[in-house]
Amino acid sequence: MTHSQANPRTAAIILNWRAPADTIQCALSAARLDHENLDIIVCDNASDDGSFEAIRSGLAERLPAINQERTDRGMRPFVVDALEDAALDAPPRGDDVARRLWVVQTGRNGGYAAGNNLGARLALAEPDVEYVWILNNDTLVEQDALTRLLERMADDPAIGICGAKVVYLEKPDVVQSLGGGRFLRGRARCELLGKGASADAPVDAAAIEAQLSYVNGAAALVRRTLIETVGYMDEDYFLYWEEIDWAVRAAGRFRLGYCDAAKVYHRVGMSIGTSDEGRSSMLSDFYLTRSKFRFLRRHYPGLVVLALPNLARAVVRELRAGRRERARNLLVAAAGGRYSPN
Repeated sequence: MTHSQANPRTAAIILNWRAPADTIQCALSAARLDHENLDIIVCDNASDDGSFEAIRSGLAERLPAINQERTDRGMRPFVVDALEDAALDAPPRGDDVARRLWVVQTGRNGGYAAGNNLGARLALAEPDVEYVWILNNDTLVEQDALTRLLERMADDPAIGICGAKVVYLEKPDVVQSLGGGRFLRGRARCELLGKGASADAPVDAAAIEAQLSYVNGAAALVRRTLIETVGYMDEDYFLYWEEIDWAVRAAGRFRLGYCDAAKVYHRVGMSIGTSDEGRSSMLSDFYLTRSKFRFLRRHYPGLVVLALPNLARAVVRELRAGRRERARNLLVAAAGGRYSPN
């Protein structure tokens, strides 16, 4: 293999929204990866709570120890740079002495896709960056996770997006998803593959790939050529369903992959109240509902009618519990309205 094939330049993109402590932990976890040819780009979506400054200072304070470990292993250290406003139009160039670790102020809260897209654009401005690795800021990664994902991508150049084995951070022996999920057309909804299974159970990776409709956006390794061919994530969604929209747009030109050897730990929805267990926040419910109906109308308009009974049941459930605002929240979301917490 060429040097590029053996050591492809990759950029990890980490999006922050008012969770600087989680974001710092995620970025430090990425900095400990055993893949040397790595940039890290942390994007703050205009949190307005001091996140940008806290992340920049927190990383600058804690990176020296990690950099010493990297230097001892013959790896280049990271240098923290802060990018705001004008710097986004003319970011500093990389060099052969240090790896990029940028803390970027996006200037607006445009949602999940917008924040990650900005980071990916900055990364891909360097022509030798071959992959971007989108990581939720409430994840931690095994030291070899990226190396294993890159090996899977190298094995099959048709794979455009590759997912990892994502387990719950608080329950690391339990799977949240194997790669991602599948879209159930007969029910007009998605389900995560492997959710709730033992993390140690044997997995038929080929069977998982055959079922994948999308890769879990908590940890998605994306090939540069997919972005150049299909485009970036659709920012109209703001939150949720961007991953499957991306996959549908790429279908027929790229495959979805799964690497069972790559493990990522996920705390799940800390920033906005997504919950795999118990009640989620109104914000999460709103965008889950709005984005689902937006996706269906865009790609499978004939399936919208299948989603209506579930919506009706959810609204009735909220009304019976006396939660009128939550019921209204769901109806406004399904109609494509704007989120209003009051």
